[in-house]
Amino acid sequence: MYRYDAQDVIRASPNLVADTVAVLVRDSLCFKATPCVFSYGRMIEFDYEIPGWAILAFADDSTWVRVSLAPSESVGPTGWVALGDSVKALHWSQILPSKRLFFLRPDDVAFHHAPLDTARIARDLLKYPNSERLDYIMSPLEVRGRWLRVILMTPNPMCKFPEPQVTRDTLWIQYLTSEHRPRVFFYTRGC
Repeated sequence: MYRYDAQDVIRASPNLVADTVAVLVRDSLCFKATPCVFSYGRMIEFDYEIPGWAILAFADDSTWVRVSLAPSESVGPTGWVALGDSVKALHWSQILPSKRLFFLRPDDVAFHHAPLDTARIARDLLKYPNSERLDYIMSPLEVRGRWLRVILMTPNPMCKFPEPQVTRDTLWIQYLTSEHRPRVFFYTRGC
């Protein structure tokens, strides 16, 4: 979890004496060979103005996590952060079932009658005017492993006045991949 007084040392391997890859001091991420950058752009915001590292893997003893230092890049710098009193791991399964969700990619859009059901249910999702972006939102109801039962609402009624006529349907989605990576996202602020 990010703290405004944060100080994390990102190591090359899960060892306190390993080379330092970067140091996080407050809102600056300083790399060994390059200038410091604003850390907020290198983290994932998981609540309003609360960023954290994107965890890629856990060490065998689970006391360290390998993190991405550029989660928006497909191949970016990584390093290891020690877990402890001031640094805690937060799993997607702890966050996503409490948020209003959207699919990350068009290929992820899939609705099912039940968990583990391979047959997809066709749903016509409305699009925003003059856009290819789908106009919907999902509210989680129940979790079963990597699956969520959701209320699908289209169009998305949030922040629309007057509220539009909304179609609601209760369906299942696979919200995590087999590697426990998210297939959905949520907005941490605004509409």
